[in-house]
Amino acid sequence: MMTRSLSAPPSAGLYRDMEEEDNQRGPERDETDTFHQLVCPLMADDPDELSRKLAEVNKRSSQGSGR
Repeated sequence: MMTRSLSAPPSAGLYRDMEEEDNQRGPERDETDTFHQLVCPLMADDPDELSRKLAEVNKRSSQGSGR
């Protein structure tokens, strides 16, 4: 008679185990790309440069909204 070993049951439920494994891998590529697209244009070396960049973003967003 052959016996077959069973794998250990999921410790916290299959879904939670899968979610935990996914979280350990870190953010997915498209999430980091979106973050960089939003944040990189606002990177500045000094407060004046940051103010200019924020003013430009604000100007563009108000033009696009029809205000």
